[in-house]
Amino acid sequence: MYISMDKVLRSISIALDLAEMSSIGTNSIIEDVTNIDYSKHLFLNHSQRTCYISLCLAKALNISGTHLEELYVSSLLHDIGATNFLSKSHSSNEFILGHCLTGSEITKSFPIFNNISNFILYHHENWDGSGALKIKKDHIPVQSQIIRLADLTDLLYNDDIPSYSQKTHITSWIKKNKNKIFCPEVVEAFLEVSSTDMFWLDLENTSYLKYVLDKVSPIYDYELDLYKFMDIAYIFSEIIDNKSAFTAEHSREIAELCYRVGKTIGYDETKCIKLKIAGLLHDIGKLAIPKEILDKNGSLNKDEFSIIKSHPYYTNIILNRFGEIGDIGFWACNHHEKLNGKGYPRGLKSKDLCEEDRVIAVCDIYQALIEDRPYREGMDFNRAFSILDKMVSEGLLCDKAVYYLKKAITQKN
Repeated sequence: MYISMDKVLRSISIALDLAEMSSIGTNSIIEDVTNIDYSKHLFLNHSQRTCYISLCLAKALNISGTHLEELYVSSLLHDIGATNFLSKSHSSNEFILGHCLTGSEITKSFPIFNNISNFILYHHENWDGSGALKIKKDHIPVQSQIIRLADLTDLLYNDDIPSYSQKTHITSWIKKNKNKIFCPEVVEAFLEVSSTDMFWLDLENTSYLKYVLDKVSPIYDYELDLYKFMDIAYIFSEIIDNKSAFTAEHSREIAELCYRVGKTIGYDETKCIKLKIAGLLHDIGKLAIPKEILDKNGSLNKDEFSIIKSHPYYTNIILNRFGEIGDIGFWACNHHEKLNGKGYPRGLKSKDLCEEDRVIAVCDIYQALIEDRPYREGMDFNRAFSILDKMVSEGLLCDKAVYYLKKAITQKN
């Protein structure tokens, strides 16, 4: 089984944008030097549009080969540290510095492209040295210089206003900050590419963003085997779980449970690894859920529960864009379905749910029961299984899946 790294990257960028929309939108984060309020920006498509602008600038600067590939990856993932850091701090200065440091650390762990960590580390540096880390001029990697201008261009862009009405304002602002925020050569490249109507129409027509990005992207045809895909899934499980203080290690624990249950049932190693990956990614849709709902100390109201119930839908949206990941995506998305059709988001019934769906569902419920939550302490083994057994008797969960989960846990202990 091989998976397109390019599709994984673009899917991750969508997950990051969903996370920023759900987090930054609730906090006023104003960067000192630019005076841009990040909370006023609609972050949907931000990563891919930043990537598009970056690649247009790279073409004007005659950047190609490995350097272009590095820019492609780092511009798509430039805000990968934002979701982790927003769970810890809402201070503007701390956020700007913190998400650069965190993003750099996260990308050091990525297979194939760990050399991009410096580009992400310095993507908020200014040409005159007034940025977060006080690096200046040519000490800032050119990829970071390009991302800086592309990032701010998209933050200045307003989706509610026609592109032709914004061209003069944005261009003037960037020219004004030449030799301050921006490298002069990168500004000249921007003035060249932004002089065409095509550039602004591409920014405006987000419905065609895949086509727009495809026409400027390098051929990035790396393929991941199952184990490298699992490495990326582990990294993202940490980002997912860190969004809430009460779900630390949640996805990793479920992944390990799924793997052990699979082994106990007698699945082969490949299927067990696929189950583990599904466990790692099952809650990736929670990146789209506001933190205040995830951490609420008490029962959710009707509207809040409707929002939290949407997370498997977003898991499906994100994982479907990964391309050919086979059953992994289905198993991950179905973890809140019930045998009687009363689950969500699709309302699937017993006949629609395979054994692997059922395994992940019981592992998820068990892990949630034994974990501390804002409104209760975690349960012990016996109490958790009394609830699982009751759900089996009510026709909600699979008795075989609960039996093998109990067997896997007791065998280990």
